[in-house]
Amino acid sequence: MGKIVGLLCLLALSLQVCAQEELPASIQQSVEAVTAATTSVSEDDEQWQLLQQRIHHRISLNTADAAQLTALGILLPNQVESLLRYRALLGDFISIYELQAVPGFDVDLIKQLLPYISTGEGFKPQYGIRDRFSKGERSLLLRYGRQLEASKGYVSVNGKPPAYAGSIDKVFIRYRYNLTGYTSYGVSMEKDPGEAFFRGAQRYGFDFYSAHLFISNYQHVKALAIGDFSVNMGQGLIQWHSHAAGKSAMVLQVKKEGEVIRPYTSAGEYYFFRGTGATVQAGKLQLTAFCSLRKLDGTVPGTDTITDTQVATALQSAGYHRTSTEIAKMNAVTQFSSGAAFRYVGNWNVGANIIYHHLSPGLEKSVKPYNQFDFRGNGLMNYSLDYARTFGNMHLFGELARDQQGHMAWLQGALISVSAKADLSMVYRNYDKAYQSFYSKGFGEIYNTRNEQGIYMGCSLKPAARWTVSGYVDWFRFPWIRYGINYPSGGWEYLLQLGWTYRKNIIITGRVVSRKKDEELLTHIRCQADININRKCAASTRLEYAGFRTAAGLQPGLFLYQDVSYKFRRLPVSIAIRGGLFNTGGYQSRIYAYESSVMYENSVGQYYGNGWQYYLNLKWKLDKKLTCWGKIHQVIYLDKQKIGSSYDMIEGNKKTMVQGQLIYSF
Repeated sequence: MGKIVGLLCLLALSLQVCAQEELPASIQQSVEAVTAATTSVSEDDEQWQLLQQRIHHRISLNTADAAQLTALGILLPNQVESLLRYRALLGDFISIYELQAVPGFDVDLIKQLLPYISTGEGFKPQYGIRDRFSKGERSLLLRYGRQLEASKGYVSVNGKPPAYAGSIDKVFIRYRYNLTGYTSYGVSMEKDPGEAFFRGAQRYGFDFYSAHLFISNYQHVKALAIGDFSVNMGQGLIQWHSHAAGKSAMVLQVKKEGEVIRPYTSAGEYYFFRGTGATVQAGKLQLTAFCSLRKLDGTVPGTDTITDTQVATALQSAGYHRTSTEIAKMNAVTQFSSGAAFRYVGNWNVGANIIYHHLSPGLEKSVKPYNQFDFRGNGLMNYSLDYARTFGNMHLFGELARDQQGHMAWLQGALISVSAKADLSMVYRNYDKAYQSFYSKGFGEIYNTRNEQGIYMGCSLKPAARWTVSGYVDWFRFPWIRYGINYPSGGWEYLLQLGWTYRKNIIITGRVVSRKKDEELLTHIRCQADININRKCAASTRLEYAGFRTAAGLQPGLFLYQDVSYKFRRLPVSIAIRGGLFNTGGYQSRIYAYESSVMYENSVGQYYGNGWQYYLNLKWKLDKKLTCWGKIHQVIYLDKQKIGSSYDMIEGNKKTMVQGQLIYSF
């Protein structure tokens, strides 16, 4: 009887998630946490696209390998290993509901997996070259956005032209052909607000163009990339382009996973390579090699008077080319990159990685105490050894990296399943104060993988049927001075989250996060209730307090929002609405919250000051091939008559954004 009840519960869950188009909650929380840590929202949507593809082309539990299961970004390494051992021991899955018998799998985890898995035979067709380029799906995405209030940069002053060279419109277009697991090609183009269009510095139209061709699983070629692609190695100590999870409420997701080479289709203008790369596989051995030649934005003030050569004093990653100053930095630096990764995939997964970058002109920053160990020169080489192994209920992973000057970076982690109701995670890192790398995203308190030592310990518990408890403690120190901190420093951070499933459709979550860093203490206290009223309607309420304390006193903050989403019964229309109030003492007590938006856009709101905000996000599925989105978002400040600074300053207390998006699939 208990098993029957469990099956019925899982069936109800599958009905709720079968049409899921939002990012999974775990990835939403990760995006929110990374945005709070870096103050910038990731434009990488490749994982979101992959999950949408898997909704239409589900993974078979009976034939999927570890790489396919890991690529979903939902399962931990020991959970993947547990599923594969269960299948090897007991044979094919008869039903997806059999997952509840796999050690380490519970209802919440299975609910996350349901949209992307099946128990079919998983027969892999043998596509020829012509089939690879004809049997896939094509999609065209058109996205338009605009701020309704004109900021200072768009206004002419004393008869002079506006500081921004172009209109306030933001446009993104992406065409992509995809045969999941076999072939992908496409082009993307973007114009940011303020950039010219078919004139000035952008006489060829869009400010950013991207194109790719990606072939997968062709004989011994596991991946072949031509054009734009991303590269991810090990645990990110020498190279990681894609979104990288850090500390968040998903306390067990501390290991970076992913294929070395992935197609690049996003709108960001910095975290990718442009050239060619390939991964070949023979048995348990994989070899990846790549090379790239691309232009970067940088500050090139002139010629070095001592060496009589041109030098760059800084690199820019924002990708904006609106003002004359920004345009002067456009494509000012040429970067050549090449590298290789050799991997053995077996009981031990071991990888040896190397990457080399050459800049022209070279980088020569002015020397200051806090940046005296930063990279300077033309060439930079990094190499590393990464490894992973599962021992029963424990999964070990790590990476040891070195730069060309001999400075080291080391990360060692472990995931341990203590019992069916308790899991642990641990990460130790030690990054030398002088370690240098370009695209590293190592786990830690800061994201430059340098000048940091620390130990992280996380725990996830299920003490009772309706209760979950998770938390982590992280101790860290910075052996050398940093910008604004003229002495070695450190601190600690902890998170404690309690989840209660009141009924199968009501989940109440409480969370406390506190971080002591240098002489500052920041505490966030959050209470949230999520209610699935029925299959058509859901609601979410969040109340969050932030307190930023220094020797000068306390700066408090408060944010309250109400979300409602509804799918109409007789119309192919769904809406998501949020109304929120915020009141913080200043920028240091700001609060972040993930927002519903048009598909494939990561949207995280940043709130500080005193005011309120709302948005309305509408989706209209016109037919099987054409879907439209529309969104309006407005923030109204009660304590300001000017919003923003410099050329982005708005005269008034309102900021309104509108968006429209169309996706045509054929």
